[in-house]
Amino acid sequence: ACKAIGETCAKTIFDRCCDGTVCKLSAPFYGECVECLTSGNRCWKHSECCSGYCNWFTCRDL
Repeated sequence: ACKAIGETCAKTIFDRCCDGTVCKLSAPFYGECVECLTSGNRCWKHSECCSGYCNWFTCRDL
């Protein structure tokens, strides 16, 4: 089962956040599910960022 906002996550297929949320890591394989990642957080794709912009694996403001 997926994790809801505020629950712990590991950003793996085995410990992931529910659709529409993303895992904000605070340590390797440990974080919390949030709505989106703020500027400066590590990302894989644009949809993970609040700004909608992921550049060089980091969320950035437009």
